Amino acid sequence: MRKRATIAFVVLAVLGLPGTAMAACLLNDYSVRAEYDRSAAVVTAQVVSQRPVVESGGYYDGVVYTVNLEKVYRGAIHGLVDVFSENSSGRFPMQLRGRYVLFVYRESGRLMVDNCGNSGLVTEKVEVLQALDAIVKKRGGQNPNSALRADAAYGRAGERERSTRLGKAAGIQRHFSPDR
Repeated sequence: MRKRATIAFVVLAVLGLPGTAMAACLLNDYSVRAEYDRSAAVVTAQVVSQRPVVESGGYYDGVVYTVNLEKVYRGAIHGLVDVFSENSSGRFPMQLRGRYVLFVYRESGRLMVDNCGNSGLVTEKVEVLQALDAIVKKRGGQNPNSALRADAAYGRAGERERSTRLGKAAGIQRHFSPDR
């Protein structure tokens, strides 16, 4: 009896895990084009520091990575930028000194990266980088409507100035400087 219960539990766990893992990926289209269009910024960057942050403002604890932007495909950002990764199933962990292509969205004054999309190590995202080059070339540069004025990942309208103030108040985006 105990053996059957254990087998039944293992089978249910194995069958249930794929659904649980997929539950965090809520969008239907993760093509490079679609993710580019809904991202507030798309960049390549190198992680220069990381620091843990405690639970606050409706977020779990997590890590704030400070990244040095190398190339901006979309968005009006430059220099050093703080990116938050929540300690949840949606986290996007990065390694110190790692070089990444990042599709960035804004949520509640924080810049974040969707772990379900095309973000990842530059060395593993050659095709993504080629697709980004083609998108930017076709559009003649960055999309002028992408100046971090909206939470593009979820389509909620926002104001750049308000979001910048909120980010500074939360101490998350101290290096964020939007071009005006």
